[in-house]
Amino acid sequence: MSEVVKTGVILGAAAVLTVVAMSLGPTAVEQDLYSDEGQEFFPGFVDPAVAVDLEVTEFNADKATARKFAVHRDKDGRWTIPSHGGYPADAKDRMGKAASMLIGLQKSRAVSDRKEDHVAFGVVDPLDEGSETEGRGTRVTMKDSAGNVLADLIVGKELEGKMDVYYVRLPDKRRTYSTKLEGELSTKFSDWIETDLLKAQAFDIAKVKFDNYSIDEQAGRIVPGEKITVEKDKESKWTLADLDAEKEQPNADRLREIGDTLTQIKIVGVRTKPEGLTGKLEKASGFEAAILRQMLQDKGYFLSGGKLYSNEGDLIFETKKGIRYTLRFGELVPGDDDAVSSGAIGAAAPEPGPDGPQPVAKNNRYLMVTAEFDESLLDKPAGERMPADQLDKRKAARAEIEKIVAAIDRYRSAHDGALPESLQKLTEKPEGGGDAPLAELPKDPWEGDYSLEINGDDFVVSSYGADKAAGGEGVNHDVRNDAFVYEDDLGRADDQWKAYDTKLEDGRAEADKLTQRFGPWYYVIDKTLFDKLKPKRADLVEPKAADAPGENNK
Repeated sequence: MSEVVKTGVILGAAAVLTVVAMSLGPTAVEQDLYSDEGQEFFPGFVDPAVAVDLEVTEFNADKATARKFAVHRDKDGRWTIPSHGGYPADAKDRMGKAASMLIGLQKSRAVSDRKEDHVAFGVVDPLDEGSETEGRGTRVTMKDSAGNVLADLIVGKELEGKMDVYYVRLPDKRRTYSTKLEGELSTKFSDWIETDLLKAQAFDIAKVKFDNYSIDEQAGRIVPGEKITVEKDKESKWTLADLDAEKEQPNADRLREIGDTLTQIKIVGVRTKPEGLTGKLEKASGFEAAILRQMLQDKGYFLSGGKLYSNEGDLIFETKKGIRYTLRFGELVPGDDDAVSSGAIGAAAPEPGPDGPQPVAKNNRYLMVTAEFDESLLDKPAGERMPADQLDKRKAARAEIEKIVAAIDRYRSAHDGALPESLQKLTEKPEGGGDAPLAELPKDPWEGDYSLEINGDDFVVSSYGADKAAGGEGVNHDVRNDAFVYEDDLGRADDQWKAYDTKLEDGRAEADKLTQRFGPWYYVIDKTLFDKLKPKRADLVEPKAADAPGENNK
């Protein structure tokens, strides 16, 4: 081959390579970047009901640590929060909303395939190892009951000027997208639970007792303190049990505030109680008493003589439903966020400051709650209580007596007002023909005979009741047409007793339910609510208003 031909071949090959290189250059890379725009991130995730596990991992740049918040549904359908000791979650609706954020989520726009851009977009995995804290996003993972991943996404910064549009990335993938994320995905503990701790209603609270004893820890003894009892009078107005009516009157606003505050106690955080305590806070057997005692004392509680005391005394309140709540307030809880809501280790560490570590805020306090049912708190009906079977028989006897009385009236109409000599006469046909006033004379419900007593123009038809003898009390009381008011009273009393029985049943069930709810937990509540529930007697009364001028001269 000549040199000229060789040169031509080389130049031709170079041209071909140039064309190939151009076809594989930036334009091809750019086309690949946009190749999956409009596609769904998680096409297999279509039903929010299959999501039983949610884990949200956020990064705290100040503490250089990742924070996990998790929600789980067990095989029995109960939602819990594993990151908070398995506390029961009110999560059905919120979990559905969280899942709906990811179902059908599209890759709206691809913005980069460069790992170097992850920091700028804020899509660095918060779980990545390393000391770098910049640009870490929030990772959201959902799984089904078999542990299969339904969705896994890292959410970064919100695009400037684009509401609800965020940079996002799939873990282990370089590509970053921008997409619209509509909805709410809260990792606040209080957003996932029923925060109303006591579920009490102000109108239902009947009495509140304050036992303001204290604990002398060095001497190991209980120091008695002021005891105050406030209750509602017949007009549902709050008053003090030992009010000096001549000199003082209730401070209505302050007393009403106490009742209102009891309905406003919200759960800020929770801790699991140590093993060895029952739902009623009695010490159970089989646990080292010294260990249990120390665990309780750390939170402000003390065991003595088999009874639990708190270093801030007790508050007891009773409801019209027969439930008695006992509130025991413990130590202050330091810190904020997870340090309060779950007791996360290290979350309450002092923050650095120009003058050294700054003190940790203590805006919350431990609280333990017990509930029990006491039927003596309910008003029993005053009326006579009749066994149901006897009451049914009395109703049947009354109905028969009413029929007999109507037959007597028909007899008198046919006999010029004369009364029959006996009830048997009512079953005899008239001499002139026609039907007898009464087809037959039945036995009463106790298999006795109905009786007719005649006194001039008046008469009484009666059943002698269970003892089949005239007179008697209770079930032996006669059923008489001239004493139906007694039967009416029995009927009203029966309705009242049935309502009372329902209250007993509901009260016991409610107390059991509350014991199961309160039993496993210490609660953390806002300290300001506690402060409102620690009054002195002087706070609850005021000097009695002076009489108006001339009042005593009337």
